Amino acid sequence: MVNKLPEWITAFSDCEIPVLHKSKYRLYELQQEERDITISVLTDIARQDPGLSIALLRHAGRSTKKEITTLSHAISLISIPIVIKMLSDLPELEKVLDKKMIARIMNNYSHQFQIAFMAKEWSVMRKESENNEIFTAGLNRGFVRFLMFLVDSDKALALENIYNTPDQDHKLKEKELLGNSVDEIAQAIALNWNLPELIRESYSGKHHNPKITGIRLATELIHQIYSHFSIHYPEHLIDRISEYSRMSQIRIAGKTNQILVNAIRNGQKYLPYQPLLKIIMCYPSSIIKTENTPARNDLADYIKLLRANTTGKPHELIEIAIKSMKLGVGFARVCFMSFDKNEQCLKANMQLIDKSLPDIKNMKISLELNKLFMQLLKKEQTLCINPKNQHKYNELLPSQLRPMQSTATIIINSFYVNEKVLGCFFVDHGQTSKQLCKRDLQSFQLICAELKTAIESVMIKNKAAQKVA
Repeated sequence: MVNKLPEWITAFSDCEIPVLHKSKYRLYELQQEERDITISVLTDIARQDPGLSIALLRHAGRSTKKEITTLSHAISLISIPIVIKMLSDLPELEKVLDKKMIARIMNNYSHQFQIAFMAKEWSVMRKESENNEIFTAGLNRGFVRFLMFLVDSDKALALENIYNTPDQDHKLKEKELLGNSVDEIAQAIALNWNLPELIRESYSGKHHNPKITGIRLATELIHQIYSHFSIHYPEHLIDRISEYSRMSQIRIAGKTNQILVNAIRNGQKYLPYQPLLKIIMCYPSSIIKTENTPARNDLADYIKLLRANTTGKPHELIEIAIKSMKLGVGFARVCFMSFDKNEQCLKANMQLIDKSLPDIKNMKISLELNKLFMQLLKKEQTLCINPKNQHKYNELLPSQLRPMQSTATIIINSFYVNEKVLGCFFVDHGQTSKQLCKRDLQSFQLICAELKTAIESVMIKNKAAQKVA
């Protein structure tokens, strides 16, 4: 029975790592089409096949003393012809194991892709470079869990049962089962295979590298989601993610959901996404507060309502967003102008406005006649018209939308979903003397992010339902 580190290193080193059928078929297609097979093409295949990815890193690490950083770096060290031969010669995962085992490994692959995607997105938010290093490390850090199915399937199943049980001492259970914790085994193998430094160092809690912090946080978050089958986030975890990503706590839960939706979209070509999709569909997502936390304010209640609506049509979700801007944030005028592609215009068909203010419903803005809104709709962006720049924009705004006070600030946001424009939001404080504060703008942006995530989630759900039907 294997229960010592040298034995685990030998067992994993002797293991032949299979690749996905889709990876081999993609290579076959490229060869049939007589297209150039470049490093970037092979990297793209490996990014969605953790088996191929770790096989490449192991091969490169064994054959060089150089520090490996990314998948493309590993491929360049091995050489394109040898990588092509590797991909052709390695066995297919679908032919090595039975369907139940394959399904479990594919779930692990999905987890690793989602961790890598999350860690990379946080790195982008932090304006860090070398994002591909973080993706490579995030994708391959959990290699022991899926390779365990090839080394010892019984222990792999027992290990999965440990991970699927929330709120227990996993490391203690791991040591009882394997003789060492999974991190201890993985670190020993990573050192032996000369895997990238971010992988080797990520198993230790004594690191000081913020890139590793991001990978470990993403791992903890994805484990929290799957073990609890929920996107209710513990406050202590969200606090740490908020600090790391440099985004306020009030926005980070919604942003996390948005990243998860994008991870599903980016990974669905090669990897199954149904488990995470089902979890996201179980709205509402929220931050689990401690008992002494004050009651939620109106805005939080509206955000919760927005997240809870998993079946609503886009206009129903937009109506919830409008209420949250009006009643939750306190804007005097809130209007959504939908984009009519045929007429090339904006139509103000949804609004919530103080009774004392003029109605702007049914207002129409022709893009051909209005250069300001034509520019706004070219991409997703937010325009703030304030006392300092009112003189530049007043004449470009329809009379109904012009500032009502010389000290007023107006926010106009072009709203996109899946890279397609849906329309524009318009908000301000009307005739009141109330000044726009930073919190108002943050709340507005939060609502827009939550609305986008809610609409995308419904669209993914509907698309999945159509496929099943």
